[in-house]
Amino acid sequence: MTHNGLDGEPLERLRVLTERNVVSIWADGAFRGTGFLVTVDTALTCAHVVAGGKEGSLTATVEGRTVAIDVVRLMPEDRGAGSTYGFPDLAELRLSEPAHDVQGVWLGHAAPTQAASVSVHGFSGHTLEAGVQPDTLFLTVAGRSGRFVRLQWDQVVQGFSGSPVLDTTTGRVCGVLKASRHEKGMSGGWLIPVDAVEECSPGLLERNQAAHRPGTVWFDIARDRRGRQTDLFGPEPGGPRSGNSPAQMLARGAMPFVNRPELGELKDWCYAREDQLLRLLYAPGGSGKTRLSAELCDQLRNMGWIAGFADRESFGNPLRLAQWLEGLTSALSAGFPCLVVFDYAQARLGDISALMAHIHRHRPDGITLRVLLLARSEEPLWHALQDEFEAQYIEDWALRGASSLRLPSTLSAKEPGTLVTEAFAEFARLLECPWVVMPPSLARRADQQDSILGMLAAALDAVLTLRQGEEWKESDDPLARICRHEITGWYALLQDRLGTGGVLAGRTGRLMAEGLLLVPTLAQRRDRSELTALLMSVRTAAFPGQPPVNAAAVQSCLRALYPAPDGNHVAPLEPDRLGEILVRRVLAEPESSGDDVAYLRAALDVSPLRDEQTRTRATLETLDVLARARGCTAVGRVVDHAAHAVLDRALARVVRENPRTLVPALVTVGARVPHAEPLADLIQPVLETCETDLLCLVEPRLPAYPSGLSPLSALVLQRLLQSPDAGSDDSSRHVRLRRLRSYSLRLEESGRRDDAIRAADEAVLLSRDLVRGSARYRSDYAAALHNLGLLRHRNGETESALELSSEAVLLYRQLMDGHRDVRHRTLMDMAGALSTLALLRLGDAQVNGAARDAAEGVIRCEQVPEGARDDEVYLACLETLAECRHRTGRSEEALTSSRQAVERLEELVRLRPGRYLARLPDTLQRHGFGLIRAGRFRAAYQVLSRAAMERAALSPGVSPGLREQQALVLQVLLQLSDELDEFAHERSSWVQMRNVLDGRVS
Repeated sequence: MTHNGLDGEPLERLRVLTERNVVSIWADGAFRGTGFLVTVDTALTCAHVVAGGKEGSLTATVEGRTVAIDVVRLMPEDRGAGSTYGFPDLAELRLSEPAHDVQGVWLGHAAPTQAASVSVHGFSGHTLEAGVQPDTLFLTVAGRSGRFVRLQWDQVVQGFSGSPVLDTTTGRVCGVLKASRHEKGMSGGWLIPVDAVEECSPGLLERNQAAHRPGTVWFDIARDRRGRQTDLFGPEPGGPRSGNSPAQMLARGAMPFVNRPELGELKDWCYAREDQLLRLLYAPGGSGKTRLSAELCDQLRNMGWIAGFADRESFGNPLRLAQWLEGLTSALSAGFPCLVVFDYAQARLGDISALMAHIHRHRPDGITLRVLLLARSEEPLWHALQDEFEAQYIEDWALRGASSLRLPSTLSAKEPGTLVTEAFAEFARLLECPWVVMPPSLARRADQQDSILGMLAAALDAVLTLRQGEEWKESDDPLARICRHEITGWYALLQDRLGTGGVLAGRTGRLMAEGLLLVPTLAQRRDRSELTALLMSVRTAAFPGQPPVNAAAVQSCLRALYPAPDGNHVAPLEPDRLGEILVRRVLAEPESSGDDVAYLRAALDVSPLRDEQTRTRATLETLDVLARARGCTAVGRVVDHAAHAVLDRALARVVRENPRTLVPALVTVGARVPHAEPLADLIQPVLETCETDLLCLVEPRLPAYPSGLSPLSALVLQRLLQSPDAGSDDSSRHVRLRRLRSYSLRLEESGRRDDAIRAADEAVLLSRDLVRGSARYRSDYAAALHNLGLLRHRNGETESALELSSEAVLLYRQLMDGHRDVRHRTLMDMAGALSTLALLRLGDAQVNGAARDAAEGVIRCEQVPEGARDDEVYLACLETLAECRHRTGRSEEALTSSRQAVERLEELVRLRPGRYLARLPDTLQRHGFGLIRAGRFRAAYQVLSRAAMERAALSPGVSPGLREQQALVLQVLLQLSDELDEFAHERSSWVQMRNVLDGRVS
């Protein structure tokens, strides 16, 4: 099919439409001829078909129904003296009941041209079947015959008079078939041209045209809207479906569109009477500009528009560009309103200018064209466009009525938690794993996302992690495709602003551009001059011998593509994992990072920044990005990648060059991430041989809780304890005591329990000696006793541990009695000692004593203001109290305590998910098992379901102990889902999860 004629499937669809609008006309039960609908209640036929019919005798068969018809007018009213009815031989009929499913044929504006092929659809009694049947003719226009038009090459038989004549060139009805050349003959015939209709029935043609506009079936087929849409913008998107890769789901908008008020504003702009060609929709990356625009295009297409995103490839080829622009003006000339969307408008200035210049020169009259620009900033784009338009001398015309619309980065109509919940369910369906259940903490973590893309990516991440585990391949990451899209937009912008030649040309230039794109993500919050200088530094250091690059122009491009809210900075890639992916891409490709050591050295050089606080923050931000890219994160964790070895080697070199700055910073970052082991391996060689002053810088940054840095903490503390510089006065010995206590705990966490107990023993001896000299060290002595008792308890030495813990608690009680204004730390230490003593008493069957100690531990915690309270100790005390109350038969009170622990932990997860999220499954599990002990099986099932999903989302594959706990919970859930009918439908989910777990174990 071409846009100048119809053939094949479109022509066949128009023939079917014509047949549906044809009616047979009867008088007193006798067949008289054919007519056709031109509106839902009006038909045309030949005057001679209905002339002479008695009033009330005429009927028509419409959509299989018999409907009474009235003759509104005959033209002429009398037959005349000739052998045939006089010109124009037309009758307008009114139906007593309107048609239901058809709108009438679409009448043309003029008679068909000579030699045109026409299709005639009517009724006759000359088919192979008996009676009056639908029949078809195919004729050719011979030319004018008086005021009629002569047709030839087919036999026009009786019954066809009044039939519509479809012009196969225009796709519209060009007239009414009058009859054969002799009314009773069977040769060619005459056509009453359509221009006679207005003469016969004033206003009828206008009513007919009003029913056939863009978006109506006949108009769209006759003017080939589908073909034009495909030629300009490709096939209409089919949307996401099962079988798409995760990246395709994220990129194609798997989520049902959530309505936004900006959609209504954009539709109003499209339909406004004023001539407003251009509009800019701007927002940071990931805010939903592309998704909103795709929805706008989809809705407009459903209303008859031709709408879509301008393809970069079409504009890149001069021949294809000319064809594309001609196709657009042809669509506009055909009466279609058009919307053209330019994504990454900052990088499409030349394309936008070419379109506007063409429209200015070749614009048809009376058209509707809208051009929507998508960008991340407002003013820079308009300034750049104005410069482009001035070069074409079209700035006044092109920018007349131009406007901007800012898109918020979040949805006002839907809470983040609701959006993430819906997204999780949709992704689970599309990925064909409906058995996964969303961890409730995901909805809470959605509030931490800065963009809609970030929220959707978090939901998809959770589904993928539950389906396949924590460790991913790079190709599994749905954001990898988004990252490639960002790189394409970035390079196109560079080419548009800097030209296609020069240092950034070709494959090498493209890869080098990726390395420059990463700089603002590694070095965040740099102002214009700082970032320009850094780009120049990276370029000079990492790519020596290469021609210089215009760093100021590169910075300008970065700012145009990634504007920060304050307008003076470049924003990093978001969501955060885009930056992680780009780090790996750049470091894995030598042409992107050049000299990788020099590249990282330049990125980590904060000496030009103005003050110490700013320099410290900048170093931490850069190392945080590198750590997550290295696999220290929990979600989307890529464990094995070619870039890791490069990063380890290069960063180790830079760290050795500047240990006083980078080692403490790496320890700070390692304390924040869930998998700090790669960082520990990186800095351990430095800490094994460094001076004591560096160890002292690192010590206060070491986490005081179990973490991936525990072995490194043990190393630092061991070297400090072995330092010959330690003094012998009480103050120095007190410092040693504190280090011994921490050292013992870190050794125990590292699996060195015997060494841990020896260190704790030494701490007790040292603290006892300090107490002999001064009573102010009694709290330290109590803490050392408690610490040793805890470690002996974990080593199975219950009797010794019980004695030590009892002595520690006794000391704390003495401290309580003697000092009203007791320090908060002492209260928390006492609470921890009471909790440990309670556990030891339980092991020794002293159930009631254990309950008393546990209850007092909680009371001591709650005497400390919430801001000063040690939450690790408080949670342990609540859980110990719950266990004690269960053992004493006070189940409801026990559940109150364990529920308090869950609620407090959920608050902590919301505030500090990196620190506390991993604890949530165990706390839920203990509460769930407590509900089972109390006989509350339904509530237990719900709590344990949460525990299973939260633990699966964290991937228990990293620890045999966690796998065993998950297997236990799944076993209980399977049993409960068998016994509780209301949860029977969820059994398959637990079976699938167990299969995933078993696969992990094997």
